This record gives sequence, structure tokens and C-alpha cells, in this order.
Amino acid sequence: MPTLAVSTQYLFAPISVETLEPLNTSACQLFGNLGRKISSSGDDREGAFLFQRLLVLVQRFNAVSK
Repeated sequence: MPTLAVSTQYLFAPISVETLEPLNTSACQLFGNLGRKISSSGDDREGAFLFQRLLVLVQRFNAVSK
């Protein structure tokens, strides 16, 4: 079954981002881990940069949708 093969290769982590609400613990861990994995320089701040970009995108979307 293709769905079983996909489920072992990918991690599905649902997240919800609100403008004035904090992210849950699993979302923060996801962005931290993802930042470390995509870091080409080994900089520990990559996760924080990724998180900041996400928040900027949410603010831009909110500004356009009003």
C-alpha cells in the first residue's frame, strides 16, 4: 500500500500559527530540528531565522487579507 510506504518516510506535524498566540511545544521543536537539519553553516540560529520568516509571512498574509 503506498500510504504505508509514505508514512515511514515522512513526518506529518500539523501546526497552527496565529498572529498573537504562541506556538505549541511540538511546533517549536519541529522548527528547531528543521533549522538544524537545513543549516549549511552549522549556525545554531538557523531555527530562529526560520521561525522569524514564518512569523513575517503570517503578518504579511494578515495585512493582505484585511
